[in-house]
Amino acid sequence: MNHLNQAHALFKEHLTIESLRHLDKLEKLTSGEEADQISELWEVVMANADEDVLDQAREEGLI
Repeated sequence: MNHLNQAHALFKEHLTIESLRHLDKLEKLTSGEEADQISELWEVVMANADEDVLDQAREEGLI
């Protein structure tokens, strides 16, 4: 499974700090157009993740 497919799969479940860490890792492992598409998923994270998860992600420097 390519990185973009793995990133999309993260959104099939409730977003957790672990899923955001995984999204960050996938983005760092990817380059080019695929990396751009993964980076766009952070907008979906911002719109859908619980505030507590977003706060923790901010503290960890993920967003």
